[in-house]
Order: sequence, then C-alpha cells, then structure tokens
Amino acid sequence: MKLNHRKEKAMQISQNLKLKQSQSLVMTPQLQQAIKLLQLNNIELCELVEKELEENPFLEKDNQSDFLEQKKDSCTKNVDEAFQNGESQYEDPSNGDYENRWDQERNLSSKSNNFETLDPGSIAEQTISEKVTLKSFLMKQANITFKTPQDKIISEILIDYIQPSGWLTTDLVELKNIIGCDEQTLNEVLLKMQKFEPTGVFARNLTECLRIQLKNENLLTDGIGLLIENFDLLAKGEIRNLCKICEMSEDELTENIKVIKTLNPKPGSLYSNDNDQIFHPDVIVSQKNNQWEVELNNGTLPKIIVNENYITELEKLGGSENDKKFITESINSARWLMKAIEQRNLTTLKISTEIVEQQKLFFKKGVSHLKPMILKDVAKKIKMHESTVSRVTTGKLMLTPRGVFEMKHFFSA
Repeated sequence: MKLNHRKEKAMQISQNLKLKQSQSLVMTPQLQQAIKLLQLNNIELCELVEKELEENPFLEKDNQSDFLEQKKDSCTKNVDEAFQNGESQYEDPSNGDYENRWDQERNLSSKSNNFETLDPGSIAEQTISEKVTLKSFLMKQANITFKTPQDKIISEILIDYIQPSGWLTTDLVELKNIIGCDEQTLNEVLLKMQKFEPTGVFARNLTECLRIQLKNENLLTDGIGLLIENFDLLAKGEIRNLCKICEMSEDELTENIKVIKTLNPKPGSLYSNDNDQIFHPDVIVSQKNNQWEVELNNGTLPKIIVNENYITELEKLGGSENDKKFITESINSARWLMKAIEQRNLTTLKISTEIVEQQKLFFKKGVSHLKPMILKDVAKKIKMHESTVSRVTTGKLMLTPRGVFEMKHFFSA
C-alpha cells in the first residue's frame, strides 16, 4: 500500500511539474513585451516606440490623432479580441495568471531602479557619472526614507516647492494649507528631509543652511552659531562688536570665518536645473463642475499607425518566400504593438481613475484625509490582478491640483 501511495504521489508531482512547464511556455516574447509596456511611463514608452519605428518599416508616426482617436482606427480592433485571437497567439498581458508567472520580471521604470534597497549614503556615488536633477535626486532619497503614503506625499510636495538653490522659501503656514496637514506632521517630515544630501537642502534661509552643514560636520558651536546669525555685522565691518557677541578674539573669528567659507550657501546648485524628468506627468487630474476628471497626458504619448498603403504596394510586388516571411512578421509585429500600447493606455487610465475615485477626500481636503489603501483595494474594484496595479503605478506621475505625485505613493502596501 505504501509503495502504491508513493507511486501516486510521484506521478502527481510529475504532472504538476509538466503543468508548470507548459504554463511557462505560454510566455511568448510578445506577452513579455506587453507586460513590460505596462511598467513604462510615457517618456520611456516613447523611447521604445522610436526604436520600433527605426526597425519596422510598416510603422509610422501619426501626428493627426490622440490616443482616444486611435481606438477608432481600423487597424486597432477590439483589444480583448486581439489578445485572445488564437491565430495571433497573443494573450492579454493584464491576465492575473500570467502576472503571477512573470513576477520574476522586475520593474523597468528608470525611476524605481534599485534605490529602495540602497543605503541613502551610497546614492551620491551612483549619481556622479550621470546628469541628475536636484529634485529627482531628492525624490530617490524620499522613497527610501518615508514609508507611509502620507509622509511620501508630503515629501513630494516639499520637493516640488524647493528652489534651485536647495532652499525651501515658501512659508510653512502656506505649505501646511496646501498639503492639508497639521504643523507637527509637516515639521517632522521637514526635519528628516533636512538630513538629505546635498547637506543643507530644505533650509529656510542662509543661516539655517549653514547651521545644518556645520552640525553635519560636528563643527557647530555656540560661538560659530552666533557668528552666522550675525553675519550682517561682518558685512558692515563691525568686527569688534561681532567678536563681543560671539565671545571670540579676532584670531578666533578669522579661523571660524575660514570654516564657514568651506560651506556651500546654495547646495542645490551642484545639480542640473533641468527638471523635465520630474515634471512629465503620465496622468492629469483636474476638477470641472465639482467632478474629478482623469485623463492620460496625450502630449507625451506616442502616436503610431500601420502604413496600410505600403502593405498594399508590397503585396502587388510579390517577392521571395523569405521576403514574404519578413513582411508578414513585421506587419504582425506592428499591429500587435499598436494593440499592446492601447491596452497599456486603457489599463493605466482605468487604474488611475479608480485611485482618484477612492481618494476624493484627499484631493478635496488634503493629506490628512488620505485614505489607507492597498493594491488589492483597487485591483478588486476594477477586476485586475494586484501585480498589474503595482506595475502600472510604479514610476508613473500624476499631476493634480495638489501637486505631482508618483501613483504608487497612494498605497501603503
């Protein structure tokens, strides 16, 4: 009996292995690409399409239509039908089963990189060889430092208001009203952000900027603190008065001034002023007639069509079997890419609309009314897999009346 039982168990294991192997075979290159498309933000999607335009002679830019008009094009049939068509062998990339099997494929978004697993102190080393904006550099640190959706969103708004110098000059009372949080919460987040690199960022004025840098180097004494608070006396040439206030001799004053000269009064100036990367939203949220409207940022979406006239001309010319094979594969690839992009856009719009629906109070009253939300809450409502929601929201920006936010920051898990 035991022997038979073992045989049955072995057969069951073998069948399970075969089932898993057969499932993994379904992951066609096209399906892999479809899943990757879900992860790309609009700018990354445009880069991918530019490459495809260079390689596929049957694709061309369509400057006449936006995304919604493309849906009506004869080449883009019903998306669900296209992905389920047996002849094409392509399947819906938002299908939950495939998402589970493709969890090993990590996010492609350049915004996610691997910064969440890094020590904040090591980030600077990774940015030396590349052009990095101040805001994008600060955003990477904020993603590591803050864990709750509320703190993440507050940090994003503060980064949005930072000056190229690295200072935060907007009045905190005004910021508190914009964010919709209490003063204590705002100050707690700000104090943590004043420890970010480059040292001295998020200072409200020159004195605070220098104080933060001195404290970071363990050089902040009572005397040097008084010196930077009374720097105007130095400009006026009132050296004796300054020495008296700081309780220093003139030699000590000179040495402390040398220390201060090693500091950077504008720490943000070390970084590029090009903020394009941080302000290319994928989704735009606005309020019209007391209703929240959500739309894709069509200005940054690629618009492509299949050149049907070119296809007709080539069909008339005929050609060798290899030529016909190349043409058929290129046409199928072009049409499929259009459908996959359409699916990606529809999925992004559907998920972002549901986020806004569930976070209406936040958009109306501020971060103190941010609703605790997990991926499952949105996935269940729109009947998609959690991993689809995760892929779509990572690295994509949402422009709202309250600021620009990464979509994933609305989720606690």
